[in-house]
Amino acid sequence: MKGFFQPSDVEKDKPIGLAPKCGACGLYKNCETPKMEPYGKGRRGVLVVGDAPGLQEDEQGQPFVGKAGQMLRRSLAGIGYDLGQDAWAANALACHPTGNPTPETKQIEWCRPKLLGTLAKLRPRVVITLGRAPLVSILKRYWKDVDTLERWVGWKIPFEQHWLCPTYHPSYLLRMHNELMDRQFVNHLRQAFDIEEAAPMQPAWGEHIEILYDEEEICEALLEMHRESDWVAVDYETNCLKPQYPKAQIFSCAVSNGERTISYPWKGDAIMATGELLRRRKTRKIASNLKMEEKWTRKEFGFGVANWGWDTMIAAHCLDNRPHICSIKFQALVKLGVASYNSHVDPYLSGRGWYNRIHHVDIRQLLLYGGMDAILEYKVAMMQREEMGY
Repeated sequence: MKGFFQPSDVEKDKPIGLAPKCGACGLYKNCETPKMEPYGKGRRGVLVVGDAPGLQEDEQGQPFVGKAGQMLRRSLAGIGYDLGQDAWAANALACHPTGNPTPETKQIEWCRPKLLGTLAKLRPRVVITLGRAPLVSILKRYWKDVDTLERWVGWKIPFEQHWLCPTYHPSYLLRMHNELMDRQFVNHLRQAFDIEEAAPMQPAWGEHIEILYDEEEICEALLEMHRESDWVAVDYETNCLKPQYPKAQIFSCAVSNGERTISYPWKGDAIMATGELLRRRKTRKIASNLKMEEKWTRKEFGFGVANWGWDTMIAAHCLDNRPHICSIKFQALVKLGVASYNSHVDPYLSGRGWYNRIHHVDIRQLLLYGGMDAILEYKVAMMQREEMGY
């Protein structure tokens, strides 16, 4: 049967609070310009978001007029844009924090509804975040842990409402005195301002996943994929990382050719049909970290996968060698705008010792999760191939 479901079942964490909390931090009590409003005409449909108003911004009632703001304005002028005319300007915190400390997590959360309200009102085509605080504020809806800023700068993330383009904060660059980073900053701004098209509409990824339980139906689907597909992505869900452990077990498998994605329990004739697909050379195979699927295939069938064609993790590292960017979840986010879909499964994919607790996951949820991995591996692989000129 077909696996129709709400995307929220697998793609989103708990909702981000939108109730007004302005004033909870108390910063407004010591401001010349409390709850500063956005500035600019936004002719290019670009919203630039910084950390918080500085002392000069607070005194003048306008974002980006201090040293960091002047660097931003000069950088934009150098590529032919004017902050006040071509963009809007706002901050993750609407009030000036005395002493310009790094915004605290609680402050970012309290002020998030105001920033999201600005996004809803202005409806920018592109959002440029300067530094970590605005990135945390906006990205929280899509990704649980922002971690280091270096992981995010330079991407053009196609969320449905807008493109998100993170970069460094000018105040950080002024402290670093690094010409290479300064040039990167200008390139990030240029790439963001040069985006002409609206962010693409996101498909309902879950509706493309067929959850199959009938072994005959699974075998027919796999045979059809072999006959009609040049490429397929293959993803196992297992109870441990290494197949040589005594109780190592595959629980499910998902296969996608980009047009059709099936996900099914690992049992009976479905196992042998999967083996037949994997041993035939006609269809090129895709995985994320293919050495895992290769090891498990050898353990299950006594032979390896024929005609491996692509590993999204290796390709991600070749395209950009920063750490912590190679997982299929991260690549799907930055290339396709797919929000985190694994929060409900993650607690069961870890455990004490060799084995995880995957057997506690509802089978339908596990199959949806595996299907998401497979279809996104296929889509990301095709984008990487195009980017690398294949």
